[in-house]
Amino acid sequence: MLILCIFTAVTSMFVDNVTIILLMVPVTLSIFKVLHISPLPFILGQTLSSNIGGAATLIGDPPNIIIGSAANIDFNSFFINMAPPVIVTFLLGVFLLKIIFRKELKNTISIAGKFRSVHEESLIKDKSLLQSCIIVLAGVIFLFIIQGTIGIEVSIIALGGAAILLIITRAHVEKVLQEVDWATLIFFAGLFVVVGVLEEVGLIALLAKILIGVTGGEPWLTFHAVIWMSAIASAFIDNIPFTATMVPIIETLNSSPSINSVFGSLNINPLWWALALGADFGGNGTLIGSSAGVVAAGMSLKYGYKISFIRWFKIGFPFMILTVALGSIILTLMILLSF
Repeated sequence: MLILCIFTAVTSMFVDNVTIILLMVPVTLSIFKVLHISPLPFILGQTLSSNIGGAATLIGDPPNIIIGSAANIDFNSFFINMAPPVIVTFLLGVFLLKIIFRKELKNTISIAGKFRSVHEESLIKDKSLLQSCIIVLAGVIFLFIIQGTIGIEVSIIALGGAAILLIITRAHVEKVLQEVDWATLIFFAGLFVVVGVLEEVGLIALLAKILIGVTGGEPWLTFHAVIWMSAIASAFIDNIPFTATMVPIIETLNSSPSINSVFGSLNINPLWWALALGADFGGNGTLIGSSAGVVAAGMSLKYGYKISFIRWFKIGFPFMILTVALGSIILTLMILLSF
């Protein structure tokens, strides 16, 4: 559990957490199929960890990309501000997983004879292609890190890396395009259109005004209200469409004189960090709270292991509440130190 969760959380920082779950769930299922024990605790642990780890960087979780594009936040700034609360919260998350799955983790498993002695290198079908892919991936991550200096959008860097891999692999573009989840992309395109219309007719400004009315325009109260509203709402709506809806609201809140009087001296308004932390961590609350959770549940069901909404809720929602609480405290302390 510890190895799987650490690996998933760390890799989710640099490769989108949905992609990491797509890669890791089949690995986990294969391991525990041989061991003849349920893989569900480990899949749940990995998915919860991926949503926490992915919150640390601009590319780790889809909501972060939306926030970074809207607020013009570069890779390094995002990492510097979000990594500390993510790291501390992940340590709490590992401790919580040990408590939640204490019965399953008490089992002693003998693996003698269950795995054949196989050299890892013999499983690699194309070693030269693997090396090329690793070099391209390392180059893309490096460009992400210096993105603020070179002034190139992360989307352009990612597409550039994909184009280079297409050239290296000589894959047919038509075949690759068939693998793209067009239904999801069209859904989000439509969602952005709807959000744009709502902003144009004034509903977004009205919602921002209501939020300011509830908090009285007090900056720190608004900050924590955004965190908890984002966390609870993301658990039941899915954090990607929720973030897309919240971006214009945060932009409106940022222009409030009372909020600007406190947060205006900072390069990046803390309300963006509040939205990122709430939406990313809140995705752990339910089965539909994040794309990573939906993917994990779908792949598990495909292999005969069903994760029900209730089972996820019983584990994920308390986990989410505790991690959001700790994360918000660490984030608040960091902002206070930055004044």
